Amino acid sequence: MRQRPPLTPIVSALPSTVPFVGPEAQERDRGRAFRARIGANESSFGPSPRVVARMAGLARDMWMYCDPDNHDLKVAVAAHLGVSAENVVVGEGIDGLLSLVARMYVAPGDAVVTSLGAYPTFNFHIAGVGGRLVAVPYENDRESLDGLLAAVAREHAALVYLSNPDNPMGSWWEAAELI
Repeated sequence: MRQRPPLTPIVSALPSTVPFVGPEAQERDRGRAFRARIGANESSFGPSPRVVARMAGLARDMWMYCDPDNHDLKVAVAAHLGVSAENVVVGEGIDGLLSLVARMYVAPGDAVVTSLGAYPTFNFHIAGVGGRLVAVPYENDRESLDGLLAAVAREHAALVYLSNPDNPMGSWWEAAELI
């Protein structure tokens, strides 16, 4: 019997799956579909009919690889936000982008500050690069800005993760409170 090569110690210490259990797995376990998939941030209304029509119009080009630089999308997003295109990163979704940030900025042993109830998949990515999570408890049912800042200073954190708005709590901080 052929054995797989040994995993690195960091990867060996990770759980076998990402901690976020997808709604499809939960529906299979329940034996029925959810009435609303709010936890997955999905609307029961589906996409706009205009979006569906636009997607149908683009379907004939789906056989081609897309522009790996995502140039046109970056330029459009940058123009909409009033920033330079070099400040826009395009990825395959939040998990891929969080993984990229973790790999870019967190070395093994680096402290990373987050809230105790924040997105568990972020924690998975930090553990995957050997980062050391420092979790700050919630205060009054929301993330504690003072607690996060104190932990960043105390731990000399390489990175801090703030959920805003926070899912599932629904709380948020105004931009002026964060800057």
